[in-house]
Amino acid sequence: MTNAEAIARVLADAGVEHAFGLPGGEVVALIDALRRAGIQFHLVGHEASAAFMADVTGQITGRPGVCVATLGPGAANLVTGIAGAYLERSPVVALTATISAEVYPSFTHQRLPLDRLFGPITKQSLVLDGTDTGAKVAAACDLARSGRPGPVHVALSSDLAVREVRAGTSAAPVAGGANATGATGDRDAALRMLREAQRPLLHVGVGARPEDAVAVRRLLDATQWPWITTPKGKGVVPETHPRFLGVASGMVIDQVVEETLDASDLVVGVGFDPVECAGSAFIKRPTVNITRWPTAEGDYRPLEMVGDVGAIVSDLVPRMKPRPWPEDLLRARRQAIVREPRPRGGGGLSPLAVLRALRETLPEEAVVACDVGSHKLLLGQFWVTTAPHTFFMSNGLSSMGYGLPAAMAAALHFPNRPIAALVGDGGMLMMAHNLPLLASLRLPILTVVFTDDSLSLIRFAQTRRGLPVYGTGFEAPDFTEVASACGIDAARATSLDEVKVHAGRALGSRAPFLLDVRVDLNEYDDVL
Repeated sequence: MTNAEAIARVLADAGVEHAFGLPGGEVVALIDALRRAGIQFHLVGHEASAAFMADVTGQITGRPGVCVATLGPGAANLVTGIAGAYLERSPVVALTATISAEVYPSFTHQRLPLDRLFGPITKQSLVLDGTDTGAKVAAACDLARSGRPGPVHVALSSDLAVREVRAGTSAAPVAGGANATGATGDRDAALRMLREAQRPLLHVGVGARPEDAVAVRRLLDATQWPWITTPKGKGVVPETHPRFLGVASGMVIDQVVEETLDASDLVVGVGFDPVECAGSAFIKRPTVNITRWPTAEGDYRPLEMVGDVGAIVSDLVPRMKPRPWPEDLLRARRQAIVREPRPRGGGGLSPLAVLRALRETLPEEAVVACDVGSHKLLLGQFWVTTAPHTFFMSNGLSSMGYGLPAAMAAALHFPNRPIAALVGDGGMLMMAHNLPLLASLRLPILTVVFTDDSLSLIRFAQTRRGLPVYGTGFEAPDFTEVASACGIDAARATSLDEVKVHAGRALGSRAPFLLDVRVDLNEYDDVL
């Protein structure tokens, strides 16, 4: 068995079905081995998109998402997406080529220190030497999934790819770490804090998984606590829940959610990880955090219960008594997160009204992927999510260019669900290379572009600092023409009724569809 074949076999045995990437001559043997192992390789237009797709695949399946790139510029282009997976806590195996060890010292063309490039943004960066390749890649897969999930980088030179694996003695695969069922931490102290709190507030985060949802909802029913979520925790509990008090942190109306935090006397984290927080509101608050991996860092020092989140929460349910907030306080905090569209007459539709029109049109089970920009802060706060794995956002890294590849990965895994990518015009310019692949796969994704001819989030940062608007404006292309040129049906909406009509048409067509909507960027100024 060659080294390339050993890698492909291990990945197939791990349940990997898709790999995303951009080939170079140095990885063609590896890609062919993936094909023969039954793993479908998807050719993307840029390696960052491949890594974003692997990231979302890992989030959905719990198995490592796989991306592939050649050496030099191919490997370098993966960095943004791999950094995203690192901060989104997603299991990923990034496969790249590297220069043969035999010539590395004197062959400087495209030579980069890949271990130093990927080391800080992965759990491990490994250069294969042709010995015990299968065992090493199996260990890499285990490492990506264990403890705090994250990416692992594996490099293989083209000469070793086609050589037979040499036998040797490799370390055993990494154990499951904090994924063990039993909890660690001071359980008695945590129970004491939970029982003594007068106004506990539950905070769901990135470490809460779909399988934890039933236990979390039972805890809320038993305790009658109110709750908030981070964007990555959306859907674990339906946001139609009567005690839902908003999304933290870094979304719009952050001050309102911080006031809710101030009204509590104990934050009860369920999978909470401060990597999602764009501010410091979580620091130095009394906190009990039920988590799959340790999260204490710097001044953030919660009392942690580390282990299987669902099992720990289930164990708490019979031990907790109802501790509801005063009804008038709960009502005031719920009312504080309500916002209505406030168009400013700036030559476009209200972004918030467009989001509501889409939410009314898309069924509850629809999967939405959100790109980064002003619309993200609205969407993260106000898109009502009712089920796990129906909302995807780059929040740990907050990288533009994520939305469409995230939606494409979701569509491959949820072929019967409606899928939508909601992106800004700046982000769409970063993702247009995905349109040919989207067209060739005929993935039924509704791509909605919020067009305002600017990087509006940065524009407002300029104006609030008293700086001139400079370097943040551009003339957006006609995205409907761009989509049409790639073989994708497209339309422009100039009214909310047209938004609903075109979105409904896209859902019925079960084919790719791009909807270009010009929005009034001035409304963002009221809420950002």
